[in-house]
Amino acid sequence: MTVTQSLSAGLVLGLDQRQVPVPLRLFAPEPVRVTLVGGVWAAQLVIFRAFSIGARVVVVTTEPRAWQGFGERATGQQNRLTIVAGEPGQPWGGTAQTPLLTVFDLGMTGPTTSPPLGPWHTQLTVLRQLDRPGIAVLQEAGLAVMQRLGGDEAILASAALKLKPQSGQLLQSMEDDMLALLGDGDDRYLFLNQTGIEQQYIGLPRR
Repeated sequence: MTVTQSLSAGLVLGLDQRQVPVPLRLFAPEPVRVTLVGGVWAAQLVIFRAFSIGARVVVVTTEPRAWQGFGERATGQQNRLTIVAGEPGQPWGGTAQTPLLTVFDLGMTGPTTSPPLGPWHTQLTVLRQLDRPGIAVLQEAGLAVMQRLGGDEAILASAALKLKPQSGQLLQSMEDDMLALLGDGDDRYLFLNQTGIEQQYIGLPRR
């Protein structure tokens, strides 16, 4: 599995049922907001692939130990991923050559106030579990990325995103190595096709 080097084409996250690559347009000249309903494993997989196109990452988290050493292991460098224990006090900037990904891993909600985003700056909010406190950040995102949901989570997601009944059922029946991309008028379900190197650094699929 290789990742495209064109930012406009996006990160290839996996393959659909027809074996067609499914890209995620994670970085753009305009700010991008994505919400991931899932665990640290899925977030780190996205970040691992974002590193391959030069991204710099800031992780704002209430659980720093879950992220400790990940950036160094994945890139061999000290400055590609920064862990912040509290919400950042100043905006960060990205460029087309070095886009910036700010990850908020705060449990069941997003940041208290959405930080200002500039060009080539993407906010990825990780909701470890979907409950009512996370609905606002889910609805504000331009794209939602989801691992397999529980029944209550699927009900909340379906109502918040106005999904078809079939989508709510599919969200509960996905395999461990699948993600759903919801937004842009097209719901996509994909198999991640994790590489051996990704398994070595991140482990097997889990939520």
